[in-house]
Amino acid sequence: MKKTVLVIGLGRLGNALCDKIVRLGHSVMAVDKTHSKVAEIADVVDLAVQLDATDEDALRKMGARNADIAIVAIGENLEASVLTTSILKDFEIPKIVARAQTNLHAKILIKVGAHKIVFPEKDTGERLGELLIRPWLSSFSSLPGSDLLVGSVKPIPEMLGKTLIELDFRNTYNAVVLCIRRGEVTVLPKGDTPLQEGDSLVVAGKEEDMKTWLQGPDEMRGI
Repeated sequence: MKKTVLVIGLGRLGNALCDKIVRLGHSVMAVDKTHSKVAEIADVVDLAVQLDATDEDALRKMGARNADIAIVAIGENLEASVLTTSILKDFEIPKIVARAQTNLHAKILIKVGAHKIVFPEKDTGERLGELLIRPWLSSFSSLPGSDLLVGSVKPIPEMLGKTLIELDFRNTYNAVVLCIRRGEVTVLPKGDTPLQEGDSLVVAGKEEDMKTWLQGPDEMRGI
């Protein structure tokens, strides 16, 4: 179902969110108090408005109450982010996501009506740390609604020349092979499919299980 998303604050985070949400097929209303930022995103979103998001009447007039989801992506101005979140709560918008700078800021945002808090800088730092320590994670993504990861890996040396049955793959590695890529060809694996050098295995499994055999030498990491 197509949703209407209100994005307030058009810095790097807000711009990226607008672009992604539009590409996902949803309607976006973008708001910022700076004219140049509004002008920059105007051709991407359905509606771009220059206004002070702490002005309740201005938000009401531009149709903010019609949003299914509101994202408060305001950066350094903590007071503005709190006031804006409170106004959106009064508008009874079903889901409000707010950007927080600190834990205290997050607590205040929750108290005034935010349903979900994000820490972009913290999350980016944690993700970078994970990739530096476990490079194979860069080729994996989370499967929505589960704790499973899906991604591509090279077969480790002990797998080469053996079939999935011989390896007892699912029980040995606590992962499932969804398909095998061989050059330009994608193979749906059977139990008697032998793994070859150069294969790329698309696997699904839990991170804590897969990291025991994926992290290590380069040939064991994701691709």
